[in-house]
Amino acid sequence: MSIATTKIRRTVTLRLRAFLILPLLLIGCGYQSGDYEWRSLYRQDVQTVAVPIFTNQDFHRGIEFSLTKAVINHLEATTPYKVAPKERADTILEGMVTKVTTNPLSNSSSTVLPQEQLMTLTVDFTWKDLRSGRILTQRKSFQQTAQYYPTLGESQFAGDQQAVEKLAMAIVQEMQADW
Repeated sequence: MSIATTKIRRTVTLRLRAFLILPLLLIGCGYQSGDYEWRSLYRQDVQTVAVPIFTNQDFHRGIEFSLTKAVINHLEATTPYKVAPKERADTILEGMVTKVTTNPLSNSSSTVLPQEQLMTLTVDFTWKDLRSGRILTQRKSFQQTAQYYPTLGESQFAGDQQAVEKLAMAIVQEMQADW
């Protein structure tokens, strides 16, 4: 096989791979197709979001700070929205941690200590348009769970962090445009 034939095959293979992979990348990048037009999964009329620190009604202290930080990180990483101070924002996302529970899922038969725990975070949140006063999204008793394993050396902090990250991602997904 000649060098020219090898180069042509390589070029065709690369173009074919790009042609097959591009639709998969677009699907995963937050776009939807409808009536032969591509639209963002997020609202086009919103540019900025204010995210004040979530309040906390539970005795589990500090979770509100890590949840707020995780929501901000997910907003900036996965949406077209920019986080801004309330004075310059189009919208505001306010939330309250209403309940944090930890329940054992399994115990050691010899020591009766929890082997696997389930952390559940429950929040209420509202996303409001500051220009019109309209509620864009509102959820009550919105929950997320995460498992962690104390017997494998994971602390409750590990469970907190996993639940916070999953909850922040779910909250940001709730901010997608109505279908």
